[in-house]
Amino acid sequence: MRYLLSVLKLGKMDQISGLPEAILHDILARLPDRDAATTSVLSKAWKETWFTFPILSICSNQFFRSQDVTVDNYIKLDKVIDYVGRKSLKLRDLGIVIKEFKLIMYYVDHKYMAHRVDLWMKMAIESGGEVLHLQLRIPGGYVWRLSPDRCYELPLSVIESKSLTKLVLMGGIRVEQAFLTHSIKLYSVRIIKLYKLLFAHGGIIEHLISYCPLIEDLTVIDCAVYNPPISGIPPVFAFSPVESLFLHGLHKLKKAYVQGTEEVYIDAPNLESFRYCIHPYASFKLNLDSCTNLRWLCLCNLMSIDIGDKWFLELFSKFPSLENLELENCSMSQRINILSAQLKVLKLSYCSNLEELNIDARNLLSFAYEGNNQPGLSFQKSSNQLEINSFRVVDFRDLCSLRKSVENIKPQKIWASVSLFICWPVLIKPEQGALQVSSIPPTIKRLELQFSPENEAHYFPFMNYLLSSCCPNSISLSFHSYVHSKAFIEFLYEILMGRMGGKCHCSSSNTKCWWHALKIVKVICTFKIDENADFKTMLDALPTCHADEKIGFILELYSID
Repeated sequence: MRYLLSVLKLGKMDQISGLPEAILHDILARLPDRDAATTSVLSKAWKETWFTFPILSICSNQFFRSQDVTVDNYIKLDKVIDYVGRKSLKLRDLGIVIKEFKLIMYYVDHKYMAHRVDLWMKMAIESGGEVLHLQLRIPGGYVWRLSPDRCYELPLSVIESKSLTKLVLMGGIRVEQAFLTHSIKLYSVRIIKLYKLLFAHGGIIEHLISYCPLIEDLTVIDCAVYNPPISGIPPVFAFSPVESLFLHGLHKLKKAYVQGTEEVYIDAPNLESFRYCIHPYASFKLNLDSCTNLRWLCLCNLMSIDIGDKWFLELFSKFPSLENLELENCSMSQRINILSAQLKVLKLSYCSNLEELNIDARNLLSFAYEGNNQPGLSFQKSSNQLEINSFRVVDFRDLCSLRKSVENIKPQKIWASVSLFICWPVLIKPEQGALQVSSIPPTIKRLELQFSPENEAHYFPFMNYLLSSCCPNSISLSFHSYVHSKAFIEFLYEILMGRMGGKCHCSSSNTKCWWHALKIVKVICTFKIDENADFKTMLDALPTCHADEKIGFILELYSID
């Protein structure tokens, strides 16, 4: 992929333009939509290749910004209409199947566009299309803020396709009651994703899914039902979440994600992955009793129950193959014991009340905790490959607790497996006394700074607090120009190399602060650079855009008693 993008950016597409059309189409399919579209202006040959490319993907922001289109000005919207119309007609005339039709519109006047969207989808479906992706903008992001008549009405032709394998519907789309009685022919569909849709009846989703015998992947997120309008001018519609979802006999279903529905029953004996989110403090009923092959489970916002020892015992008994468990924003008992022989991955995020967690899981490979109040952790049995990741949102008041949170991980040998991620430092002026240290802090595997101070005056106290809490074997920074400045990276290099003398804060002659443990510092990076380059050359070579690159410092420490 990187090679293809570099070829495109360097204008060397003529090097591959002589390849067979099928290979060129495969290349275009691997490029991001925007990059693939730009090939049409390279040459007449590439324009022809683009217009015979069987994936028709249109995103409105490739043509205009939403504020550019007003009630009285549809010129830019007409450009989209003209482009899609010409390309879809050409594909039809050439007898080419539109394998994938994707329409993402962040602005759409449905009275102006609806019949055209109907026609485009009908052409894609009748040609034998396999993927249909329709995503429309929702003002404010909430489906219940829309009057149903402002939503695009999904045509019945969508459920008449025998060739569709993937159906994605997102945003301001209305599904009428006629879908309950119309013939459904989605016999080949394997993936369905429904995101923030309006339904005229709460049972439409269940009815639709019951006619998809091959479905393997299902997503239903924050869908709502609208009721008949209350009398008045203008009419007022009542909205409510889809309250229940009862799915039976889904023998092929392997993956499901449900959000915003309070009562869920799924009969899918081969289900392996399930994510369930409910609105905080809402009551819920979740029945997955037949899903005995479940391996991955994520539960979010379960605040109406208290998760404790009994809950975990029943969970692992019900799902004997469960290997990956994630709990986000759930209410838990103060003290919890987890016993599992099969659990390999456990992640807890912002779980309230939890103060002590004892884990007996001999095959556990990864434990992660995200939140400011990390509980005391005890690993009674664990794999020698166990990795512990702690994600912290901290400020100077919290940094004093970092060391305690590491020292509260038992047994002590586990410290060498701990990685600490600083996600978002909120910086205030620290009290001078807080800088004092009494001993070398615990040694951990890694410290990753995902954000750093903007104010240069905070650089030293920020790092001094962190490295008074732990001695990492490595420090890494995910480089983004808006996250870490070159000034901060240079400061970190200088302080680690011991070139900022006079700022040692040993509390007495008998104790040593964090950098007295440093022996050797080695700088590494993920972007290409001469292996013998010095730090200044490396710094000058840092990406200037939002590049997904890292720069790191490998620290070798003295053994200091």
